[in-house]
Amino acid sequence: MKTIRLWIPAAFCAFLSWSALGVQLISETAAWKPMFFCFLPMCFFFVGSAMSEMSREIRDLRDQVGSLQLKNSNP
Repeated sequence: MKTIRLWIPAAFCAFLSWSALGVQLISETAAWKPMFFCFLPMCFFFVGSAMSEMSREIRDLRDQVGSLQLKNSNP
């Protein structure tokens, strides 16, 4: 389930790009621009939140490994 959460930003960006491209090809107007540019910051937010979560997990794992190494080095 965690691996699916990591692909949500990529899926959202792909959906946004494909929908903007579809609107542009069908109507050949600039109707896709407001949708694309208004939702574009959400792509960066999703990627940032996923990276922040992974960074926090790595930090927690490093802390756990450090405490286990300290525990094993002191008999």
